[in-house]
Amino acid sequence: MKKNQTILFFLPVIVVLFLIVGIIIFPQEAIKSAKEGLNIWVNVLIPSLLPFIIGANLVVDLKIVDLVGMIINPVTKFIFNVSGKSALVFVISTVSGYPVGAKLAYDLRINSQISKSEAQRLVSFCSTSGPLFIIGAVAVGMFKNASLGYLMILCHYLGSISVGIIFRNYGKERLSSPKYNIKTNFNNIINTRYSSNTGFFVMFGNAVVNGVNTLLAVGGFVIVFSVVFKVLSLFNIISILASILYLPLSLFGVTKDLCYAFISGLFEITIGCNNISKVASASMMIKVTFSSFLIGFSGLSILAQCCNFLAKTDINTNLYILSKFLHGLFASIFTFLLYPICNSTSFVSNFGNVYDTFYINGLWNYYLNNTNIIVPLILLTYLIFKLVLPNQVNNKINF
Repeated sequence: MKKNQTILFFLPVIVVLFLIVGIIIFPQEAIKSAKEGLNIWVNVLIPSLLPFIIGANLVVDLKIVDLVGMIINPVTKFIFNVSGKSALVFVISTVSGYPVGAKLAYDLRINSQISKSEAQRLVSFCSTSGPLFIIGAVAVGMFKNASLGYLMILCHYLGSISVGIIFRNYGKERLSSPKYNIKTNFNNIINTRYSSNTGFFVMFGNAVVNGVNTLLAVGGFVIVFSVVFKVLSLFNIISILASILYLPLSLFGVTKDLCYAFISGLFEITIGCNNISKVASASMMIKVTFSSFLIGFSGLSILAQCCNFLAKTDINTNLYILSKFLHGLFASIFTFLLYPICNSTSFVSNFGNVYDTFYINGLWNYYLNNTNIIVPLILLTYLIFKLVLPNQVNNKINF
């Protein structure tokens, strides 16, 4: 047996045993953190996700995905090299949030409606957060500033689109043009739906059951990762990781408290964004930038939820995690660069502030004052495009 196989075999065992021992040693703290995770699931996730998951299931079963996909196929094929039904997944994901995009991609692939390469391209940009979480929970609820929400959601979707464009050549696959006209395709879609002999109420019942089962899985992940983070905190492992992260980031004026809050978001984004918003030692610009990264990356809790679906297909979950890292990176860069535009509570309603930011040197002074951050970001982005992505996207590196 190879050494790597032995390590991969025992590593999960050691981690699980370590967490179980932590729960036994700190039972009260573990129960309290589990209740906090349960509170997030009941009060935030169920009301915001369940209706959208049920609706998304119906959209697929009623062949609405196929109908809309047939119409917008030329546009999505040109921009993202995916079919129209795949682009509709992006629209639904932007409205509903995690993990609906990954679930719909799983449905399309498991039913062989899209190829393996197209599915990989699809999940690279079609797994996003929703406006309810970004604007309502993070901007208004945590940062007490609605203007930040509009900036963050814009940068979040710009980051997602950027990753989709980067991955458009993955698999070296070019989608063929439809062989039939619109009328023929329309009739084929109708015939396919009725050939299953499944009525609407049966579809609706299945959608509700699948939606509830999905939310139960989501709740389980949130509760487990809340406990995991608490146990790691009690063993001071999070503090050690924060200290390690603080060493390079201190050069950019990042405090250790912010590093600790950021690491908590790598486990669960709701907890992380809330912790970041409470850090008094960091500027608002830095806190919003870090929060944008967490929302784009999505955190281990949501990554586990999405990979739970994707791992049941032939979609490469490692490449999916890479795309989410790039999503977080691009979203944070866009947020940092555009932050001066929303540095006012009247960002949405008063165009004058935006005009002043651009044309009265506010934006340029902001960039000049933060060259110590901007230059490394530009260099990092360049290295990703030139060195990392060509190898990853063209499958030259085996995961």
